[in-house]
Amino acid sequence: MAATGTRSVSHQYFVRASPARVFEAITDPRMLVTWLADRAEGTDRKGARYSLGWDGGPTHTGTILDLAPGKSVTFAWSWPGVDLQGTEFKLSVEPKDDGALLVVEHSGFPKDEKWTDLYGGAEWGWTYFALNLKSVLENGHDLRSRLDG
Repeated sequence: MAATGTRSVSHQYFVRASPARVFEAITDPRMLVTWLADRAEGTDRKGARYSLGWDGGPTHTGTILDLAPGKSVTFAWSWPGVDLQGTEFKLSVEPKDDGALLVVEHSGFPKDEKWTDLYGGAEWGWTYFALNLKSVLENGHDLRSRLDG
């Protein structure tokens, strides 16, 4: 949960896929490349390093802060050339009806004018990628444009 004086991105998405499949999509490097990044490396344990890369773009590296198998993963989040120190990115999966609820939380954005664009970018970016994850799992369709980046 975000401390006083900070903002958080917090969204929920219903995905017509099993909770196990959604959890696999947010933790398995082979699945991460179907909806998020062009390259992904990492393991499924607390304290492990991970890497996400985009063709023609940056490579993001960080640490898995927490992992509850089948339920959630929390990443220390930073971005090359951008000071995002102190922000955490958490993806959680909960059973819901005939599918799963994906909860997206990116917390720790200071309520400071210099952070406004970074916070707005996280709001937009996580919406874009979460809807793409939903599309990939429900329809097998990757919404990312090959013109991006």
